[in-house]
Amino acid sequence: MQRFVAELSTVIDRAEFEKCWHADPSVTETQAKVEFVFTGSRVSAAVDCGAANPWPSASFHSTFSAAIRRLDRRCNVRWL
Repeated sequence: MQRFVAELSTVIDRAEFEKCWHADPSVTETQAKVEFVFTGSRVSAAVDCGAANPWPSASFHSTFSAAIRRLDRRCNVRWL
């Protein structure tokens, strides 16, 4: 299990984010199960991709940030 936490510069709608997230081909290629928790502008992600193949953090950050920017190009992501 991996955990990532990000602070967004604007509040993002979870349902809209989920659509953008699942539309990304790299998400389906990883076959990882990701659960997001949105609390205001903070987003926590729990990634379960099996013990053998953790999702490289740089790749996850890039994929997550791309999904956010498809929703709001002005939104900045800061990783905690």
